[in-house]
Amino acid sequence: MIAGEHAMPRKWEKKDFRELSDRVLSLADKGRITFDLLRDFCFLLMDLADCDLVKITYVGRQRLFHCDARKQETPRFFCDTVRMDRPSRESLVQKLLCREIGQSIAEAMIDALSACTPLTAPDPLLVHPEPSTGAGDHGWRTLLVLPIPVVKGCWGVTEMAFRSRVSIAHPSLEQFGEVSRTMGLGLSYNGTQFQLRERLKELTCMYGITNEAAVGRQRMGALMERIVSFLPPAYLYPDIAEARILLDGTSYKTLGFPETGPRQSSDIVAGGVKRGEIEVVYRESRPTLDEGPFLLGERTLLDSVAREVGLIVERYQVEQEQEQLREQIRHTDRLATIGQLAAGIAHELNEPLTGILGFAELLKNADGLPQQVMRDIIRIESAALHAREVVRKLLLFAKQIPPKRGEIDVAEVIRDVVGFLEHRFMRDVIRVECDLPDAPIRITADESQIRQIVLNLVVNAVQAMPGGGALTITARGGDTEVSFSVRDTGLGMLPEVREKIFLPFFTTKDIHQGTGLGLSVVHGIVRSHHGRIEVDSEAGKGSLFTVTLPARWSDDGT
Repeated sequence: MIAGEHAMPRKWEKKDFRELSDRVLSLADKGRITFDLLRDFCFLLMDLADCDLVKITYVGRQRLFHCDARKQETPRFFCDTVRMDRPSRESLVQKLLCREIGQSIAEAMIDALSACTPLTAPDPLLVHPEPSTGAGDHGWRTLLVLPIPVVKGCWGVTEMAFRSRVSIAHPSLEQFGEVSRTMGLGLSYNGTQFQLRERLKELTCMYGITNEAAVGRQRMGALMERIVSFLPPAYLYPDIAEARILLDGTSYKTLGFPETGPRQSSDIVAGGVKRGEIEVVYRESRPTLDEGPFLLGERTLLDSVAREVGLIVERYQVEQEQEQLREQIRHTDRLATIGQLAAGIAHELNEPLTGILGFAELLKNADGLPQQVMRDIIRIESAALHAREVVRKLLLFAKQIPPKRGEIDVAEVIRDVVGFLEHRFMRDVIRVECDLPDAPIRITADESQIRQIVLNLVVNAVQAMPGGGALTITARGGDTEVSFSVRDTGLGMLPEVREKIFLPFFTTKDIHQGTGLGLSVVHGIVRSHHGRIEVDSEAGKGSLFTVTLPARWSDDGT
C-alpha cells in the first residue's frame, strides 16, 4: 500500500443486488448471441459498482468469449475456438487474467473453478495490487474477481477494476457472488435459447426450400429466386444478410447484395460437376465467431442448401431429358403414321398420273391442233409432272425408294445444282458465292438424294429472299466427315417456326408455293445417311443450314 493511501469503503443495499439479478435473468431470457449478453452484463456491473473496468471471460461449447468494457469507451470483444481439454482452455484464461491479478492468483482461481461442483463457485476475491508487483502498471488499485460457476460444463470469470483503493464489506462480497451465480445460470439458459432459435431458423429455411422444390412444372429461374430469399432470415444477423445463387453463369440474388463484405459460400454440384455456388454476405462487419462472423451451424446450413439445389438441378435435367424423349417418341409416331399415309397416297396417285401424262403425250402428237389447245395440253403435262414430283417426294419421305449408294463428289454436286439454278438467281437478283475446295470431296452416298438435299436447301434460301440478297454455299472435307452449308440473308425464322421446319407438311409459304415436304425430305435423307443437320436462324437476319455426313457408311451405320 502506498503511504497515505486509504481504501474508500463502498456500500450497496440488498435491493440493488436483487434488481441487478432480476435484470440479468430478464436479459438472459431473450436467447441472444453471447457477445450481446456479455456486453449488457458488463454495463450492469459497471453501473452498480461504479468501477472503471469490467471484463468477462466465459468458456462454453468449445468457445472462449471475452468482453472488455471501460468507461466512455466502446466495448471490445473477441471469440476463439478452444479444445475442451484443461491445459488449453486454462492457458487461454490465464493469459487474460494474469495481466491484472498476476499469474499465481490466476492459476489459483482456475484450480478452484475446475474443482467446484455444478452451480457452485469459489468465493469472490478482492485484490489490492501494488505497483511493485507489476500488475499496478495498468493503474488499477482495486480488483474484484467474481468466478462464474460451472453450469453444464460452461464457466467463467468476471473482473471489476477500480483506479482507487476500494474497501468492500463481506456481506456485499457475498451479494456479488450471488449475482455471479445468477449470471452463470443466465448465460447457460441464454445459450440454450439461442441454439434453439438458430436451429428453428435453419429448419424453417430448409422446410421452405423443400416445399418450393416439391412444386412441379416451374421455371428454374423463379425457383432459384424463391430459394435465395429463404437464406437471409436463417442467419444470425438477418437485417444485414444478403444471399446470391450463381448457377450456370446466371445470378439470382436479394436486392441489396453487395460485391464485398464478410461472406460464406458453398459450391453447387450436380452430377459430379460444379455448376455454381451459393453465397451469403453481411453488408456490415460483425465480431468474429466460428467462420469469420458466421456460426458453424450456418456453414452446415449453407452446405445443405447447396446440396439441395444440386439435387434440384439434377432432377430438372432428368425431367427435361424425359420430356425430350417423350417428344421424340411422339414425333417418331407422327412420322411413322404420316409415312404410311404418304406411301399409300403416292401409290394411289401414280397410276392416274401415268395415264394423264400418256394421253397428254398422245394429244400433243395429233395433227391439226390449234395453238391454244396445244398450250393447254402443255399446261396439263406440266401440272402432271409437278404432281409426279410431289409423289416422288412422298415416296422418298416414306422411304419407299431404296437408295443407290456410290462414291460421289459433293463439291461437283453443288456446282451442278448452282449451274442448274443460275437463271433463277439472275431473275430473283440473288448474288451467289461458292466457297468450294479444288480437290474433290468424296463420300459414299446416293447421288440423287444428296442432289435433292442441296437443291431443296438452295431453293428454300432463294424463296426466303423475295427482294434479292446474298447466297453463300461452302463445303469442307475430312477423313471421317464432310460438311456443307447454305447461308442466306433473307427473312430468317422465329424460334417457334424453327422448331417445326422439319415436320411434314409444315410450311410458311402460300398454298401454291410449297408442299411442306422439302425440309422433311432433307431431314429424312440426312438421317438415312447417318448424318445430322443443324439450323441457325434469327428473324430478319437470315438462316444457315449445315449438313454433316460421314465420309463412309454401310447398312449397319459404320
